[in-house]
Amino acid sequence: MLHGVLDPQPGQLAFALFDGNKLLGKKVCIMQPRDASNLPLFVEESLAECGYSLQDVHHWTFGAGPGSFTFLRVVSALGAGWAAANVDFHFRCVPGALAMAKNLDLSEGERGGVIYDGRNKEILFFGVEKRNGELLASGENRIIPGSDGAKFFAEHKIKLAAFAKDSAVLRGYLGEEIDLLVEEADLSAFIESRDAFDNDADKMNYIRPAVAGA
Repeated sequence: MLHGVLDPQPGQLAFALFDGNKLLGKKVCIMQPRDASNLPLFVEESLAECGYSLQDVHHWTFGAGPGSFTFLRVVSALGAGWAAANVDFHFRCVPGALAMAKNLDLSEGERGGVIYDGRNKEILFFGVEKRNGELLASGENRIIPGSDGAKFFAEHKIKLAAFAKDSAVLRGYLGEEIDLLVEEADLSAFIESRDAFDNDADKMNYIRPAVAGA
């Protein structure tokens, strides 16, 4: 089954196309502030580079944050529009943090977190856990003052990951004593999700509206 992925990330939109578990191609679109007009063309061109068109891909997973309200809504609305025009189009919204958290390689029952620059001298924390072999949101979301970050994570020793765009600011809060994994998000986490393709564009994770500017 062909399966497309669109994941809004800090400062960029990540695309991937899978056939089953096989990655056919991936690409990143660097976003300009308050301008998402190129997204449909970006998707069209990215699919064409893989040898397909939008009409060929009937299943999509959209990253559901955390991220900025506008960026997340634009991407999910794009999918909702496609679904409205084609009864064979199915999508779901899955927390994008899970794709970054997959790099943490959590053990069964272990908890971790993805952190973001909250832009207000704050750290936004999105908790994850490995449960029954699946990486899931733990429901533990926090807004932590940047000045308290090093102390908080020294007391709560868990694995942490962050996007490269946020890493310099976050490292300034955490210092060198707190381990922080900074890698490219593993988009295969979206394919592994067991969530239903329910065409629900409202399953977003914001924590704070301004996280990943679009």
